[in-house]
Amino acid sequence: MAFPFAHYAFYGLAFLAWPLKASDRYLRGTGGGNFLRPPIDDVNFLALLGIPSPARISVGGLSSGADFAVQFQVAFSETVTGAAIFAGQPYRCATQRFPTDILVALSPEVPVCEGCPAGKTLEYDHCKHNASVVEVQLLKTVAQNYASQGLIDNITHLERARVYFYRGTKDNHYGQGSVAKTRDFFAEFVPASQLLLKNDIPSGHAYPLPGSSPWPCGTWPVIDLPFQNCDYDGPGAALQHIYGGVLAPPAGEASLSALKWFDQEPFYGDEDITGLARWGLVYVPTSCESASNRACDLFVSFHGCGFTVPGTFELLVTELNFNAWAETNHIVVLYPHLASHGSTTEQQDGCWNVYGQTGDTYATRDAPQMRAARQMVEQVGNLKIWGPLEYLITV
Repeated sequence: MAFPFAHYAFYGLAFLAWPLKASDRYLRGTGGGNFLRPPIDDVNFLALLGIPSPARISVGGLSSGADFAVQFQVAFSETVTGAAIFAGQPYRCATQRFPTDILVALSPEVPVCEGCPAGKTLEYDHCKHNASVVEVQLLKTVAQNYASQGLIDNITHLERARVYFYRGTKDNHYGQGSVAKTRDFFAEFVPASQLLLKNDIPSGHAYPLPGSSPWPCGTWPVIDLPFQNCDYDGPGAALQHIYGGVLAPPAGEASLSALKWFDQEPFYGDEDITGLARWGLVYVPTSCESASNRACDLFVSFHGCGFTVPGTFELLVTELNFNAWAETNHIVVLYPHLASHGSTTEQQDGCWNVYGQTGDTYATRDAPQMRAARQMVEQVGNLKIWGPLEYLITV
């Protein structure tokens, strides 16, 4: 969904002002965004979402969110039937040593290295920056071994998955060939006809959108928000592929009132390990509301790093096209949200754990973030809802 933009400066950063309605039931966020989140202690307004369990489940994300979506698809392949990977690494690639890797001193950024001697680890982002070192057969063996130990679902379930991959030609975070390696990993388990790699759009490290973004394809705005006007509907293309091309196109823009805050506190576990913010968002199409008693599908969208600044998470959720496609095609969209947490750069930037900050089992079903996201999926019908997304006018 797109809205008119007006840029203004706040403490040296560029934020976005939105000419939308005010409500005294919401608290203004700190830091320059004017998206309003529920009061932390205002639990009297929580109600159960009350929708049936989803019929089909798929996942997706960009960057760190794409890396995590890969993990989730592989680990829970018995229940997850598709994934939208916008610039993502292969499964457990960030911590796997390959024969031609260069080793460096052990660091908090890459605390786990499979195959490294004591005191050594991998160069940060070795799979993204130097795809030539990645040997897919090693990663295949890792996944097979995890499955044989019962740490992830039986890998044969991946045979039915449909996976979409995207990398912009001007992406300077995920180097040339990096996302193709992710496709190659899935090709070890998934029929080629169910895999689609789109890598000819001149976008940067961003979701490509069909004209709704004010930022031209391949350029960066003042704020590093990941969507660009590339005359290509990346989210729509991804969902179409996951669903085998049978989705109806959006009939219009998604409804803001269908976006609802939900309480993530029940999924915290050890809060400083999971890193969950207090509130996430969920989009519930009219046809999927509790009164309809319809078992709709579920798409889980994992954000990338950097969405800890107030207002940026809400902007991402409203700007992408997932909701418009979901409204027309009876798909609930779940948006988990991470806060700044922990002690490493990635944790404090609100990244998903794909580097082993919570231990070497980070890519298995019972890893803290994986378990929390799985519980959200399992309990989506009973999420505690605070109310719809609302805005204040910025003057």
